[in-house]
Amino acid sequence: MAHREELNLILRAARLYYEDGLTQQQVARELGISRPKVSRLLSQAREEGIVRINILDPFSEHSNLEKELVAAFGLRQAVVTTCAGVEAEILRRRIGFAAAEFLACSLVEGQQIGIGWGPVLYSVVTSLDVGRKVNIKVVPLVGGMGQIPPLFQANELARQLAEAFGGAWQELYAPVFVGERVAREALVRLKDIQIVLQAWSALDWALVDVGHLEFQNQSSMFFAEYIDSSTLQQLKAAGAVGDLCGRFFNSGGEPCGPEEGIVSISLEQLRALDGVIGVAGGPEKVPAILGALRGGYLNVLITDEITAQTILARHQAKE
Repeated sequence: MAHREELNLILRAARLYYEDGLTQQQVARELGISRPKVSRLLSQAREEGIVRINILDPFSEHSNLEKELVAAFGLRQAVVTTCAGVEAEILRRRIGFAAAEFLACSLVEGQQIGIGWGPVLYSVVTSLDVGRKVNIKVVPLVGGMGQIPPLFQANELARQLAEAFGGAWQELYAPVFVGERVAREALVRLKDIQIVLQAWSALDWALVDVGHLEFQNQSSMFFAEYIDSSTLQQLKAAGAVGDLCGRFFNSGGEPCGPEEGIVSISLEQLRALDGVIGVAGGPEKVPAILGALRGGYLNVLITDEITAQTILARHQAKE
């Protein structure tokens, strides 16, 4: 064991390097010692147990969990990635990376792909690094919403997904929440919008984020003009737990909440497809993911190991 003064120096070097993100040369200047000395101090930090390095392998296989998910919910496939103990943003990036890898291996020439919105889908499209070009066609599954971040703009996500594969995309020139049924009916008769809406029934793959109801409260700055407090209360009273492209459902997967005046793929249309990829994870999303699975809206689930374990446990307990 190093003496107290040496331990203190080891601790200072470790904090500057691992917590503050300084280089070894910068740590050396900060402490007034040589860079080789810093290297030795960092090695000692690991030897003394002051620093412990845990590597979470995003490629780690969880084949048993994946098989259990497939069996429990009749999925085509499940992909489970390692994310234990990481922050929410890192969790989204890991799941997004796993989904990007799935797409890179699964999409083939001439396929039609639909994409929704949400933070994890933004992580998917920004993680794509496709070595091959595939002539795919991408369409949004949901309309747009004014001045909000790119992660909620399905047109932008469709563009990025298509360009990553060298494919083409079609924009949906409509807001997601129109308000009145008559206004929606007039809007969707437009030719450019009809092109997208008609494509939904012939999709080979649909990529969706599973939204959870509580997010609507947390993100009121984005959605206040579209989902007001009275609508939120109605959704809660109806037992809503989550949504797919703005279409809400309860814990059993049954549709609930407003249906009129929304420009997005319906839950029934999603259920009719055999290539719906749900990309979601985190403890707050478990009820929503479970509802989406019970409703039969997903054919592929890409998530993290803790979420997968919790979903299976709650499903088996009939919660």
